[in-house]
Amino acid sequence: MKHLFIPESGRGMRLRVPAGVQIGALILLAWGVSACSALNPREHQDIRLAKDVEVFSCQHLGSTSVTVWAGVGPVTRTSDAVEENLLIEARRQAFRMGGNALVRGASAELGQRAFEVYRCP
Repeated sequence: MKHLFIPESGRGMRLRVPAGVQIGALILLAWGVSACSALNPREHQDIRLAKDVEVFSCQHLGSTSVTVWAGVGPVTRTSDAVEENLLIEARRQAFRMGGNALVRGASAELGQRAFEVYRCP
């Protein structure tokens, strides 16, 4: 383990942080940022997840692609938790687009998914 080096002159001061501490700090930062996407889901709870056949008579407003944190290195989140956050973020996007229904689309990888946005009567 490398030690903190503080020269007497105060110039050229270098702080060496162990790699484990750096990785831990990055994981905590990523976790904190991803937790923000789960805040206040109530404002978009009226936007429902539908199947293709349920939006046949609805107006298609467009598509959205959402991405959430799925993990870093050996630290990964469960697919259920990731999908829940994807749906919350997709509902926010649909709300901004004026939609009230979503159809789940393709997922290229864990943490990314496309959604179709609709306005239904």
